[in-house]
Amino acid sequence: MTAETVAPVGLNGDVVENVTASVQALSDRLLGLVTECTDPEGRDLAELLWSVREARVFLLSIERTLEEETAKSMLADNAESGTLRVERSRRPDRKSWEHAAWQAEVRRKVIQAEGLKGAHVISADGEELDVSLEAVVRRVQEVHGSAAPKVTGLRGLGIDADDYCERSPGPWAVKVTRMADEGASQ
Repeated sequence: MTAETVAPVGLNGDVVENVTASVQALSDRLLGLVTECTDPEGRDLAELLWSVREARVFLLSIERTLEEETAKSMLADNAESGTLRVERSRRPDRKSWEHAAWQAEVRRKVIQAEGLKGAHVISADGEELDVSLEAVVRRVQEVHGSAAPKVTGLRGLGIDADDYCERSPGPWAVKVTRMADEGASQ
């Protein structure tokens, strides 16, 4: 990957080209930089690692800001230019889950779907045990704490996640795809 293939065309491309060129230079020199680090306890390597991670955090912050601004500026959820396809989407944030309620509904639906309502538990010796399947599943769920459920899993059981939590618009996500150059040879 070279700076020419990564840098955007248009506004402030030179600033991004410089960052891209610097990252490429770091990549090209990485093996030499590692070899130059001679501290037997790896402290100089740790400094290099720290610097790279710090730069990555800055770049991620810039990327997130650009993603938000791109999403806000779009008039529709899809756009195309001569070279790019842009898709904007937004998943909801869900919080303040009513854990006891959704867990009870999951237990009910799973037991019903498996045809286990009114079923009896038989021990390995063939003895019928006085055990509630609902109570067993509840105890398993309690071990998992109160993490939010997988919405896809709830949906698969016919349960609407929004009945058990507060829903608000989440952050925008923007997918940018470079389209193939029609004039380029393959």
